Amino acid sequence: MWTKDFITKEFPALKKTDKAAFALSVMDDLKVRDLPVVAGDIYQGLLLEKDLLALPDPSVSVHELTLYALSIGELGHLHEIMERMLRYHLTILPVVSPKGHYKGVITRDKVFDVLAGLCNAEAAGSVVVLELLPRDYALSDIARIMEANNAHVLNLLSNTDPVTGRLVLTIKIDLEDATPVIRSFERFNYTVLHHFMEKGKNDEALQHRIDELLYYMNM
Repeated sequence: MWTKDFITKEFPALKKTDKAAFALSVMDDLKVRDLPVVAGDIYQGLLLEKDLLALPDPSVSVHELTLYALSIGELGHLHEIMERMLRYHLTILPVVSPKGHYKGVITRDKVFDVLAGLCNAEAAGSVVVLELLPRDYALSDIARIMEANNAHVLNLLSNTDPVTGRLVLTIKIDLEDATPVIRSFERFNYTVLHHFMEKGKNDEALQHRIDELLYYMNM
């Protein structure tokens, strides 16, 4: 997946002769906080809403304003796109050729759609959230537990809890009832923080746990 595959070419670009007030109105209409500025088909830079809102006179032309050299090449990767958009709090990211020709933009909505597809968001299944020490993370061990329960990983996301320093794994699997997988994780001393299953099956698993607790309490 290359940057060029995500480009929105119909997105409007500003000219240097456009007024600041016009740029703000376009941003408001499109619900974005930045717009590309071009001269012909040559990329000039990115205009940010925060700079426009700070202007005492919105009748000034774009060529009098600060433009930022924020863009990405046509052969960038999705991770590079996300890193740049997050670092600079961008709602769009212009795509520019090696010779500076403007090719279009990548929008946050497009990035979301691509990520949803990569995460198999629409696929049936369950989500299991594990917590563990970074040193205990072994993907091969997690895969073995999955395979032992005839489950397959549809996607796996990881992040580190800033407070505890522990690794949090969010795993989507192709089983709508993840109860056997959850029990296997617990048997191997994994901490299962959360799980999300098909409506009804989650309730059955919870009821089973309650029944077990009541049984031991009555012994």
